[in-house]
This record gives sequence, structure tokens and C-alpha cells, in this order.
Amino acid sequence: MYKILLKILAAVVLIIFLGLLSLDPILKSFVPEYENKDNCLSKGTLQLICNLQNPEDFAEIPGEDALIISQFAGLAELNEGSIKTGVLSRLDLETKKIQDYEITFIEESGLGIGEEDCKPYKQLFPHGIDTHKKISLKNSNNFSPFLEEAHLLAVINHELVDRVEFFLFFNDDIVFSDSPKRTLFWIGCVAAPKENTYFNDVVIKDDVGGFFATHQYDKDWDFSKLELYNIFKWDTGYVYEWNKNSGFNIVENSQGAWPNGIEIIEETLFISFRMNGTVASIENGKRKNFKFRNYLEGGSDNIIAKGDELWIAVQNTDLGGLTCMRSSQIQCATPFSVITTDKSLNMMREYTFGDTAFGGLSVVYPFKDELILGSYKSDRIGIFNIND
Repeated sequence: MYKILLKILAAVVLIIFLGLLSLDPILKSFVPEYENKDNCLSKGTLQLICNLQNPEDFAEIPGEDALIISQFAGLAELNEGSIKTGVLSRLDLETKKIQDYEITFIEESGLGIGEEDCKPYKQLFPHGIDTHKKISLKNSNNFSPFLEEAHLLAVINHELVDRVEFFLFFNDDIVFSDSPKRTLFWIGCVAAPKENTYFNDVVIKDDVGGFFATHQYDKDWDFSKLELYNIFKWDTGYVYEWNKNSGFNIVENSQGAWPNGIEIIEETLFISFRMNGTVASIENGKRKNFKFRNYLEGGSDNIIAKGDELWIAVQNTDLGGLTCMRSSQIQCATPFSVITTDKSLNMMREYTFGDTAFGGLSVVYPFKDELILGSYKSDRIGIFNIND
């Protein structure tokens, strides 16, 4: 009986949703419609870096004024059921120049990071990413002195079964050849515990590649079911912890509506829940919620920890967002916000943006007097000067 009622409710929600997309002029006047600003032209509020593919997540490069950029494969729901492969790139924060990485596969690195016998991916569909300054060499059979300088990169990859891919990378002062191309060295992976696991974001917790990853929802849920769960703010997922000894375990008290971005400061884990305007902190199994929006005023996407502060990307989710679901639209100029809190989730500052030539904010990184803004559905990165 429960399943029948669920299907009926899902059908009703889908009918309402489809109806909203074709509202008559009278009803349409009650729903905001955001102007199509697909032309990548700076309008004054933001300076733009153009010709990208969904720069969805950032991770800082230790010791450099630079970021690794995940050029996201995209959401199938926004692309008529299909997604493109993506790339990983480097953004120089001083010059604002972007260079794509080349990938070199090392199948037997001897570093012991990831699962045993993990094979290289067939295609890269990147989503959330994270970097870690050091790797452990205690159990390594490879004694190259270069490895003392290596950093670790983790990347969510939406293959047929989701995976977390691991790469090594080096700062610019470590040179392996005369080639000007920058390289990531693939050294292993961890496959999702289930075929329908849908990872969103990842944070590395230690030098041996242990991590936390948000399971957003089950891959086999259709759009109508997702809409139903979103409307009622029912739990759709939780956070996984993985380490080499015990594999995957669900983090206690981590469930919620659309777990999205994830970060860690010291021993505290921070999770954003996209569909209920909440960021949670979890330490020793105890959870604290920071409620900053109701459903229609917006939810948070990625979180970046900078020192003891959290930088939270917040998207507007009012009904006007429904007009941005067309796959042909490159980006949608919906309002968005940037919220900063301390590690106790006390609000410190907020920046709000309205009618700008930018789409679907998913990540923000502070650099000097600038906010570097990324998006899950856009061809651009935005740069906001906080002194303007």
C-alpha cells in the first residue's frame, strides 16, 4: 500500500511540475522568470572567465595561489538524460589563466592508497574534489625522493558504478620534463558500495587516503521521486566514511535531504543539505544544525574550509528556477548568496547577488579581496571584488 501511495504522490508532483513549466500568462506572473544570459559578458558586478564546462568544485593547491577545478560532467536531468565527460584543470589565482591537466596512469604505485586491484577508469565524469597536502610513505616500496613533495587529490567519478579516483600532483617547482603541460598521476580508486550509490562530494581525512563522501540519493530514483522527496524534505541520503581496514560505513546522524558539500576542520565534519537550507556539524556522533534558509529561499551546495572559517555556496530555489531546466540553456541568472561561518557554525558575513550573468552557484573560494565563484550549470567562473 505504501508503494502505491508513493507512486500516486509522485505522479501528482510530476504533473504539477510539468504544468509549472508551461504556465499560462496569468499564473506565470506569480513565478519569477530569470533572463537568459547565456552570453559570457561581464556586466560590472562580476568579472568572468569564460569557455568552461560547469566549473562545479574547487580544491586549493597547497603552497600555491592556485586551485584545481572540477569541470563537472553535468546532471542528466538538465541535459535530456545525457551527460558529457569532464576535465580537471588548474586556475592560477593571480593571472586567472586556466590550463587543463594531462592524466598519467600508474597502476602499481606501491603506495597502498585506494582498493586493491583497482583498475584505471574508462572515462572521467568528475564531480566533487578535495586535496590533501601529504601522503604516507610508511608502507611504500617506492622510495623516489619526489614523493616527499607529492599532494593527494580525490575526485568523485560518475562511471557506471560511482568511484573515488586518487591522483598525485606536485607544485610547480617540481619539474619532471621540459614539457609545459601539467600532469596528474592516477594511482588508484575506491568503488561505491552499491551500484545505485550517487556520490556528490568528498573530503580526504588522512595521509593514507581515508575519506568521507556524501551519498546524495540513489541513482535509480527517477526525477518525479526526487521532486516528491524534495518537496517534503524527506531524507534522501547520508555520509559514508571509508578506510582501507573496514571499508565503507555510514556516519552516525549524517542522514538528510540531499547531502551535498562536505568539509572537515580538525575532528569536526561539516555537511550541507541542499534541499532544506541546513549545514550540519558532526563530531563524535553528535550533530549540530545551522538552519539558514527555508526551502524556497535557497539551499547550500559546496563548502570550503579556509582556516577556521567555512565558505558556503547558497543557491536560490524559488519557483523561478523551474524556468532554468531547459537543456539548451547554458546557464541561468538565478539569485545566489555566499555565507561565511566560523567552525562553530556562527554566521560571520553574507554576500547576496541578484540579476547577474552567472548560473547556479555551487562553490566559492576566498582569495585576497576576491570571491572566486563556480557553478554546476554554466560555462564561466565569476570573480567578485568585495571592496567594490
